[in-house]
Amino acid sequence: MKRGKAVAGSDPVALAGVRANWKLTEPLGCAVSFILMFSVTLVAAVLLTSPWTKSSIDFYGFTTGPACANVPLNGLSETGGGSTIAHLRPQTSAGSTGQVSLCASHPTFGQRTLVTLTQAPAAVLYLAILLLLWQLIRTIRQDGPFADLVARRLRFLAWFILAGSAAVAAGQSIAQSAFASTIITDSVPADSNAVGALTDGLVLPVLIACGLLTLARVMRVGARMRDDLAGTV
Repeated sequence: MKRGKAVAGSDPVALAGVRANWKLTEPLGCAVSFILMFSVTLVAAVLLTSPWTKSSIDFYGFTTGPACANVPLNGLSETGGGSTIAHLRPQTSAGSTGQVSLCASHPTFGQRTLVTLTQAPAAVLYLAILLLLWQLIRTIRQDGPFADLVARRLRFLAWFILAGSAAVAAGQSIAQSAFASTIITDSVPADSNAVGALTDGLVLPVLIACGLLTLARVMRVGARMRDDLAGTV
């Protein structure tokens, strides 16, 4: 019988166990819930107010104004003082502040889509990670920390973060290079940009994934010990 079902019978022991499990998930539980609620409220507010606002809202590249994307400097040739890029196509502009900000004054649907692909994947990944964390926290609150389901969710979260971070880094880099190729007449080396993005952006996700996999192994061992102890009582 799950702890959540035992609470329905007002079992004092079960209630104490649920309270203890709830405390174990803090402060992460409150943080995840707050961020999810804030994100949903923000998106709803933008969608509800956008028809009445006079200013254009840039929703990941889809706006009434120019389409702009920040592109790494590697592979792009700079002129003079480094504030502009050589060989720009008509109706485009560029500026350099560590990264090159490329803009299309009258963008096509394809250019807007490429700009979206340089920004939206990271936000989607973060939202998916938050949802997986929320699911993990619910499982811990219901079944306790030492449960097989908790270990499985931790392993899935670890591999999801690693694979998702790699896919987002490579995809955004390729989209940046593809968008730059519509702005600059020179060739843009997409492959080297993607490799550089993977090298620079995967250090932290690898460490996080290793930590989660280690925690999953600890939880799995704890679940087996709990089952063995329950069998001897």
